[in-house]
Amino acid sequence: MQFNYSVLICILGSFLIAPFADSQPLPLRCADVSMLDELERAGAVYTSQNLVGDALQILQKNGLNSIRLRLFHTPTERRDGLPHMLELARRGHDLNLKIILNLHYSDTWADPSVQQKPSAWSSLPEPALRDSVYEHTYQAIQALTEQGTPPIIVQTGNEITTGMLWNTGRVGGSYNVPAQWDRLAGLLRAAAKAVRDASSALIMLHIDRGGDPGGANWFFDNLAPYALDYDLIGISYYPFWHGPFDQFSEVVRQLESRYAKPVMLIETAYPWTLAWKDNTHNPVGLPEHVLPGYPATPDGQAAFIRKLWDHVSSGICYWAPEYIAAPSFGSHWENLALFNFDGEVLPGASTLGAGIPTSSDARPAPSQLSLFPNPARIGKSSVNIQLVNPACGIIEVYNQLGQRVRTQTTLCRRDIILSLSGLPVGTYWIRTPGMQTMPLFLVP
Repeated sequence: MQFNYSVLICILGSFLIAPFADSQPLPLRCADVSMLDELERAGAVYTSQNLVGDALQILQKNGLNSIRLRLFHTPTERRDGLPHMLELARRGHDLNLKIILNLHYSDTWADPSVQQKPSAWSSLPEPALRDSVYEHTYQAIQALTEQGTPPIIVQTGNEITTGMLWNTGRVGGSYNVPAQWDRLAGLLRAAAKAVRDASSALIMLHIDRGGDPGGANWFFDNLAPYALDYDLIGISYYPFWHGPFDQFSEVVRQLESRYAKPVMLIETAYPWTLAWKDNTHNPVGLPEHVLPGYPATPDGQAAFIRKLWDHVSSGICYWAPEYIAAPSFGSHWENLALFNFDGEVLPGASTLGAGIPTSSDARPAPSQLSLFPNPARIGKSSVNIQLVNPACGIIEVYNQLGQRVRTQTTLCRRDIILSLSGLPVGTYWIRTPGMQTMPLFLVP
């Protein structure tokens, strides 16, 4: 019997696109809104066109499709405990926003300067610490899933450039020795196993080196021998701390080509003014904190966000866009928020929500995709992908369930050889960095 594969493509396309799009709403247009409930209790008011509204709904109407939520183990303050994270997840889910879970593995803030163990884990031996990481990760995901708000991405640690759960999993400086990398890898393996056991979420490893190609490579090169289980790389990029756009672009390019993983900008922000609303000290407020060509104005902030889309395709998550100064809650971030001092949404929100560059210098996406041989037979090691325009980024392969099963860097070429090794018989979807898709059929 001879199959008409053109007809088969049309039939399969009608039911495969739906789960594919639902499971991977890329690019992710995201906001970390972990402080929203606390700000609301302190009297923060948010508006759009001078009409009072819910900040989440305002952001969603501006095009955002996901939120990132922070979780501390046993918070030293009220914020970021499990009940509050779950409530924000419910609110986001009601607006059809996807959930990114950001596990800090600490009772308070974790970043490259400090990765303090939860007090409950402070005296645990290493095997028990790994077990605790597994249980905490599993239980957090299970709690989200049971209330109908499962995460699509789980960060196993926050900005872990210097490791996590100090000093057991600490790396760098005097801790830059093989035994410490062994310990960090063991903790990350425990966290990854919990994610796989509890959900179908993607696993993200998050570092802060958004303007430091050497530092980013140092971290992932040291972890490479351990063949850790993770799906994508998250980076933080704040230009007033990490440097100009060309350094950020180089970090993204190197990470994607060197490790064949999609890179998401999971934290960023930019000032819309250098003024302050209250007397809480702001870390950003000097002329040297602003990039040339991107003034500290509402339009300058929007232009900065638009430019970010020239460099990333997997997604952008803006940190604390809701963090305005409230009547009983000071803010050191109010000039970096996506709402002005009066709580009115800024144009940067819709630029973030657009998801792709809208300026005249936006990068052209590949306009045509061809794939041959298609169908391909099991036993053939590869197929050829041909694009009209060069594509820079990651080719992704998804199965019929919308699960990503293969990634491969394009190296900015028009002609790409895609490996098929290890893929069973079935129907797959190929997606290019330009977000075009085409079915691939593997037959006996």
